[in-house]
Amino acid sequence: MQKIVSARYQTSFLRRYLMLAFLVVMGYLCQVCVIPYCSIASVAPNLLYVVIGIVTVAYGKLRAFWVAMIFGLLMEIMLPSVPFVNLAVYPLSTLFCSFAFADKPLKTLEYERATNQHKKELPAWLRTLLCTALNILVYEVVNVTYIYLGGNALRLHHFVKAFLSILYTSLLCFGLLFPVRRMIFGPKKQVLVLKSAPVTFQRG
Repeated sequence: MQKIVSARYQTSFLRRYLMLAFLVVMGYLCQVCVIPYCSIASVAPNLLYVVIGIVTVAYGKLRAFWVAMIFGLLMEIMLPSVPFVNLAVYPLSTLFCSFAFADKPLKTLEYERATNQHKKELPAWLRTLLCTALNILVYEVVNVTYIYLGGNALRLHHFVKAFLSILYTSLLCFGLLFPVRRMIFGPKKQVLVLKSAPVTFQRG
């Protein structure tokens, strides 16, 4: 048994879930009321996928899926041009991306530690950024596909707009993820913890 000093987040259950509700409401309101006025070259970032990326890493798969369901339903009501596309794409792409980028459950971490299979994860900020970029990539691929299936010829500007959307959304995520994660978790504090040697198993 060894005493070590570790930097850990000190935050309450209530604070985390009040922040989750705040992110869902403000993310949607800003997306429909503010983001359209922040477009560059007629392309605006997707703040909803920024929120989803942050929630995926900070809260886990299940809560990210429900946030995506809410956003998909709201966007389907607001933009019903293609029936059910937003309602399907938001939760499905979120669920797909969450398997790669969400934090592992505690049981999985304990099992990997006990069997000496623990692998170092990417930093939380990088996983958040990659999750957001992959989500918006899937969304833009679906959009371009619907344009093609609708009988329209795909031109260079379709792909340029899709690329700019991915770029702007990723940059917006990078600018917001650090202050938002600080709001969710609060500052890190130094705490004294006890660390024991990992338990290893050998096959007979």
